[in-house]
Amino acid sequence: MTPRWKQTHERAVALAESSYGVVNRARLRQIGVTREDVRTHVCAGRWMQLGDNTFRPPTNAWCPERSPIAVAVFETQGPAWAEASSALILHGLRGWSAQQIVVALPHYGQRTSFPPGTRGMFLFRPPRLSQTPIPHSHPAWASLRAAAIARTDREAATVLAMTVQQRLARADDYWQALECLPKLHRRKLIRELLGDITTGSESLGEIDFVQLCRRRGLPVPDRQVRRRHPNGSYYLDVRWEAAKLTVEIDGMHHFMGDNPTQDALRQNYLTLGGDAVLRIPVVALRTDPVPFFAQIEHRLRDAGLL
Repeated sequence: MTPRWKQTHERAVALAESSYGVVNRARLRQIGVTREDVRTHVCAGRWMQLGDNTFRPPTNAWCPERSPIAVAVFETQGPAWAEASSALILHGLRGWSAQQIVVALPHYGQRTSFPPGTRGMFLFRPPRLSQTPIPHSHPAWASLRAAAIARTDREAATVLAMTVQQRLARADDYWQALECLPKLHRRKLIRELLGDITTGSESLGEIDFVQLCRRRGLPVPDRQVRRRHPNGSYYLDVRWEAAKLTVEIDGMHHFMGDNPTQDALRQNYLTLGGDAVLRIPVVALRTDPVPFFAQIEHRLRDAGLL
C-alpha cells in the first residue's frame, strides 16, 4: 500500500504543476492534504515554504515571471486576484518587465495586509476575472489599470499599445471596460490613446499636428501632399516644401501586416529624391512630442525657415 506521505506529495506536485509550481493551504485542503501533512513534508525537506500559506515542491518548475505572482495572490488574505501588469503577464504579455507585482481585492472597507514588495489595490468595481490557474483580471481591464498606475504617460502608452499589438483582447473589450471606469486615473489620455491604437487611424491627425506646430511658432506645413510612386499615387501626411522635409504620423496600422514594407519603400523613394523623412508614432505625440519637434526644428533651421 502506498504510504500517505507519498500520496499527498504526488497530489501536491500535480496541483503545483497547474499553478506555476506553487500551492497554498486552501487548495491543498481541497485535495485532502491536511496541515499535519504539510508540516510533515516541510520538515522532511520535500517542500519549500515560501510564506505563511504557500509552498513549492522543488521538483516543480519555477517561472521567474509568473510564479512570484502566484505566491503574492496566494499570500493575500481574501478573494485576491492579479491585477494590472501582473494580470497581463499571466495572460501571456511578452516583452514587458513589471516593476511591481500588483494584487487586488474587492473594497469591503476591511484592513488587509499585502505581501511585502507587492502593490495592493482595493477596487469598488471588481473586473471580469479569469479564474485559472491563478485568478487574474481580464486583459482589457488589466491593461487599463496598468496604464492608470504607470509611472509616466509614455509608459502608459507603451503598455496599452503592447496589449493591443499582441491581440490579448478585442478593441470592443477596451472600450466597454473604459466605460465601466469613469474615475480611472489618466482616463482622458487613455481614451485618446485607445482611439489612436485600436482604430488604426491617426486620431491625432494632421490638423492636430498643425496646431502643435503653431504653438511652437513653426511655419505651417502642407497637408496630404500627393506624390507619384512607381507603384501608384500616395499621400504624405505633412510636408515643408522649402525644407524638403516630410513628416509621417504613424498610427498602429503602420506596424501591421505589409504596411511596414510599403512605408519603407515610399520612404526610400523620397530619400533618394533628396527629402528628409521623419516618422513620429502617434502615441508619442500624445505623451512626449518634444524630442520629435526638436528634430523638425533642426531641419527647418538648416533650411532658413526659422
